[in-house]
Amino acid sequence: MLSNKVSEIMTRDVLAAPVSANIAEVMAIMVEKDVGRVVIAENDVPVGIFTEHDVLTRVMNKKLDPKETRIKAVMTVPVKKVPLNTHIVDALGQMYKGGFRHLLVSGSDGNVVGMVSMRRILKLAVEVGRGLGETQTVGSIMSGRFITVDGQHSISDTIAVMAKRNATCVVVLDRKFPKGIFTERDILARVAVKKIDINNTPVREVMTADVVCMPDSTLIGEVLAKMIENGFRHMPIRAQTGKLAGLVSMRDVLKYARALDIDENVRKSWKEVQEFWESGDHYTPG
Repeated sequence: MLSNKVSEIMTRDVLAAPVSANIAEVMAIMVEKDVGRVVIAENDVPVGIFTEHDVLTRVMNKKLDPKETRIKAVMTVPVKKVPLNTHIVDALGQMYKGGFRHLLVSGSDGNVVGMVSMRRILKLAVEVGRGLGETQTVGSIMSGRFITVDGQHSISDTIAVMAKRNATCVVVLDRKFPKGIFTERDILARVAVKKIDINNTPVREVMTADVVCMPDSTLIGEVLAKMIENGFRHMPIRAQTGKLAGLVSMRDVLKYARALDIDENVRKSWKEVQEFWESGDHYTPG
C-alpha cells in the first residue's frame, strides 16, 4: 500500500484563501470548515500555507492583532509540492525531513490538483499493520518527553511554553493526574477566534476535557487505531496507578515500521525515514 502513489489517497478538495485576507478571516474559515490548514493563493496560484502551528507560533505567541495583520505576514512559505506519481512512503519521508504536515500534489502541467496529509498516510500505515500478530505494547514506544501544566496556568503562559518548546500540545494535570489536553486546535478554535483574556483565564477553561488515556499495557495497534478513529494527534498513556506515564504521537508510527515492510521499495524508503527519526533531528507532526 505504501508503495502506491499519492494520487490514490490525496484529497482534491483543497481549501484556499486569498493572500489579501487578514489573519482573522483565514482563522474563521479554518474553524468553520474544521481544518488545520488553508492554502494561501494569489491569482489562483498557491504562494503559502497557513496552519494551526502558525497560529501558535506566529500569531498568539507574538500577540498580533488578527484583524489588522494580513495573512501574508504569517503564512509559511514556500509551498511544497510533489508530483502525482510520488510514492506514498516517499511523500511521508519528505514530510518528516522538511517538517511538513501537508504536501500539495501537482499534475503533469504543474498545476495543483490535490493535497496529501501526514494524517492520511499514517492512517494507511495503521491499516497495513493490522492483523500482523503484534505483541508490542504502547509502553515500549511511548515518549517520556512530554509537557505538563497545572490547570491554573494562564492561557498566555501555556502558549508561551508550547512555543518555546516547539510543542503541539500540553497535558493539563490536577494533582499529577491528567485532566485534559490543550492542543494547537484548541488554540485556534477556543482561543484565537474568541474574545478571551488570555492573561487571566486558566487553561483548564479552554482545554479538551475528559481526555482519553490508555494503559501502557495496550497493544500499539489498538492505541493507534483509537487515535485514527477519534482524530487524535496525541494519546496520553497512563500507568497502573492512573498517573501520566507518557505520550504517544503520530510520529510513533515510525517505531511500528516493521509492519510496513511489504516490498523492497518500501523497505528502502522506510529505512531512510526511520534513520532520520532515530537521528534525533526530527519533527513532531502531532
